[in-house]
Amino acid sequence: MGAEDWTAALSAVEEGLALMPDNMEFRRTHVNLLLHKLRDMRAGLPLLQQLVEDVIDKKFEAVAWMVMVLNELFDPKMDNSHLPHAERFAMGDKLSEQILTLNPPQGDGPLKFLWYVPLAQYYYESGNKDRAIELIEVALKSLGDPEPMPDHIKQHYLTPLGEHACYADLCVVPQNKAPEH
Repeated sequence: MGAEDWTAALSAVEEGLALMPDNMEFRRTHVNLLLHKLRDMRAGLPLLQQLVEDVIDKKFEAVAWMVMVLNELFDPKMDNSHLPHAERFAMGDKLSEQILTLNPPQGDGPLKFLWYVPLAQYYYESGNKDRAIELIEVALKSLGDPEPMPDHIKQHYLTPLGEHACYADLCVVPQNKAPEH
């Protein structure tokens, strides 16, 4: 898509936001368009920072939104090299602390798998590889019952770290590496 198409999409999302300013999906899409499609740091970064603050304020329901925002910042499938390094990691630090406070590793929960994989990616990129592997192992352990997820699906979600992690008979083998900082 060309820049004019992304600008048209941005206009449509902004119209939606005018009607539903608290709709998190519109807000996420708005941030995504500005930062990743149009690469407008001046407009997008403050909106992302406000989104971080807003999702933290919402507590439990916010964990899913916090993880979504963490993905905007650290998803290995996205090129985040254009984002300011210090702000990106400051937001990641704030989000990771909140996610772990609201959903600690020692608790139960089927969503740990979905929530801890992006969290591990943040820790990996911030240089704390041991913590990243620990969180991947917690995520794998959380899938232990009632019905385990097939190994090939686990492998798909867990390989972006590029590190070896195991739980029981399942081991995640590195396939690629995150950028070094």
